Order: sequence, then C-alpha cells, then structure tokens
Amino acid sequence: MNRIAHVFGCFGTALSFLQRGRVAVPLLLYFLLQLCLIALYVLSGAKAAGFWSLLKPSLDADLIAHYPEHLFLMGSILGRLDIPLEVLVLALAQGATVLLVAAASKRSPLGWRERLATAARRYVHLVIVAAVAAVALFVFFRYPQALLVGIAGAALGIAASLLIGVVFLSFLLYAIPFILLEGRSAPDAIRRSFGFAGRHFIESILLVIVPFLLTVPTLLLSMNPEAIAFQISPEFLIHVQIAGEAIQFVATYVLMGGLTVFFLQTRTAQEGS
Repeated sequence: MNRIAHVFGCFGTALSFLQRGRVAVPLLLYFLLQLCLIALYVLSGAKAAGFWSLLKPSLDADLIAHYPEHLFLMGSILGRLDIPLEVLVLALAQGATVLLVAAASKRSPLGWRERLATAARRYVHLVIVAAVAAVALFVFFRYPQALLVGIAGAALGIAASLLIGVVFLSFLLYAIPFILLEGRSAPDAIRRSFGFAGRHFIESILLVIVPFLLTVPTLLLSMNPEAIAFQISPEFLIHVQIAGEAIQFVATYVLMGGLTVFFLQTRTAQEGS
C-alpha cells in the first residue's frame, strides 16, 4: 500500500507544479499542433481529399471528399500521423517536460525555452528511444491481438495486447530521465531503464496505467464513429477528436511529471543510503 501511495503522491506533486504554469508549456504546444491538424482536416474539406488519402492509400479520395464520410474517417486518417509526430515532435516536448518538472522539484527557475533547447541538444537520443517504443508497441499490439482474436475473440486480443504494451512501456519509462538528467546515451538509458523498472516494477506499472485510464473514455468513443454520428451528429466527432487530444495532453503530463518526480526521489534515496 505504501508503494501505491508513493506513486499517487508523485502524481500529486507533479500536478502541484502546474501552479507555476510553465511546466506544461512544451506539451501544450504539442496539443496546439494537434488542434491545428484537426482544424486543417475539417476546414480543408474536399479540396485536400487527395492529400489526406495519401495517409491511407486504401481509401478512395472521393470518399474522403464527401460529407459526412470525411468526419467518420477523421480519426483513422489523422491517426496515421501519430507515430511520426510522437517520435519526431512529442519526444522533444516530453524531454523538455522532464527537465521542467525536475527544475520545479529543485525550486530552480522555470525557463521553458531554455529547457526545450537543452532537450533539443539530446534530440537524437530522445528520438531513438521514442522510435524503439513506437515500433515495439506497434508489434506488441498488432501481433498478439491478431493471434488471440482468432483464438478467444476480439476483446481478449485487445486486452492482452494492451497489457503487453503497458508492461513494455513501464520498462522503457525512465529512458528519458536517464538521457536528460544523467547524460546517458540512448542505448545505455534504455538498458538502465529496464534495470530501474525491474527494481520498482509495481510503481512503474502504476505510473503507466493511471494516465492510460484517463484516456479510456475518449478512446472508447473514437472506436465507433458511425454510431456517434447517427445517434448525435457527425459534427460531434470533431468534439470527440478534440476531447481526445485534450485528455491525451493531460495524461501525458501526468505520466511525465509523475515518473520524473518518482525517478528523482528514488535516485536521491539511493544516493543517501
């Protein structure tokens, strides 16, 4: 119970830093980028159907150009940008957030531009870690799900894939702090993250699961856009997409803030013992 309370205490500490405002700026900028993409997709309409179809070649551009089909397809089309953006852009925002939360923990000045610049100097290492996570999660989600769907049904396949993904992510959780707070290279940071998470497995799993649970409601809504469109209105799908990105923004801060506080507290305790 003390270990669980410790993790929630780390979340609480990270959330308390929001009173100083600037700790969330890098992730807020990423959220605004996602809002711009949603607006671009919705407002471009039929004019850019050919462009959006490039993200999903299996779709006919004419289908994307028609209302309300283009709203039905919004989540799946924009979802094709998730991995490139997470690897190339979000990794930098997450790194800057780790530095800002670490600075807040030490009551140091919070210059988000300076922290972003510091993270940028370690950009290649951050991208490597993000790419490893993205590829591994794709593999762990796709193949176990495909195997178990045929054996025990879709629900069990999805649940098992999510569980595998959560466990793997918990082992990779501390790579960014090792890169930015201790100056490790990406391979060394990944190795040390696995060891650190193995020694603190329960806490690491909780650090991943709690933020993920925040995203479940909007994730479930996005799984059946046609039902939402027919029961409420096609335009409501735009609100669902925006809400999903807003919740993701909150969940990502909770994750990065919580893991940074836990990492710092644990490393400090280890040095003092």
